[in-house]
Amino acid sequence: MSRFKLIREITSAELAGEWDALAAKRHEQIITGVDVTFHHVMSPLVKGLIGDGIFDNLVDIGSGTGELTKKIAPNFRRILCVEPSVESLNISKKMLQHFRQAEFYNCEFENADLGCLKGSTVYLASMVMSATSDLNAFVGSLAKLCKGDSAFIATIPHPCYWPRYWGYEAESWFAYERELFIQAPFRTSLSKTSMNTTHVHRPIEMYIDTFKSHGFVLQELKEPMPSKEVQAFYPSEWEYPRFLGFKWIKAGAQA
Repeated sequence: MSRFKLIREITSAELAGEWDALAAKRHEQIITGVDVTFHHVMSPLVKGLIGDGIFDNLVDIGSGTGELTKKIAPNFRRILCVEPSVESLNISKKMLQHFRQAEFYNCEFENADLGCLKGSTVYLASMVMSATSDLNAFVGSLAKLCKGDSAFIATIPHPCYWPRYWGYEAESWFAYERELFIQAPFRTSLSKTSMNTTHVHRPIEMYIDTFKSHGFVLQELKEPMPSKEVQAFYPSEWEYPRFLGFKWIKAGAQA
């Protein structure tokens, strides 16, 4: 019996509930180092896309349990963590308790009242867009906030290779060009759980076209691969990139 379940739709509350259930386990995976990818692939990817220097604001969309936020916090004068999962946000507050510039918003990004953000702002969505039920609404909300001194950085599972890596590419219902809501137990290379999360598969062109329609220009696209030294931590070597990293700016803005 397949561990994958194709579903028609899922509400924001249901998505938040999935991450409420997983929050403690996810936190444990990261702080114990079991999630090799988080520490050696995704964190360096995000740091590289942000770049050096000090910025005025970080809007961490779907900030989760706060481990990534903590790694990049010293680069920002103000940090706004937006997270719909109550359990994840509670852990995040403990992770960031020594950062006085951190603020917390328990809501969907589309519903967050962030006020007026002045100065250079980085909007970050790490592994969030693949758990966003309405991509157009998400990007539309982002477009209303982003100004000339803003950048949007995102990471997602690689739409071309993630289906092969996780195993649902072989399912009869899978079609690369379609938007698909897929439910399966959450796992990493070295840790499995019995708790379901919902992943939204979308072709790459859907992301590119949606952002373009809202006035964004793609500035960088990255396909990270672990070094040979890091490959040794995995049960099997990566044959292809498993994730994508993006950096968008609004049309006409300076890099």
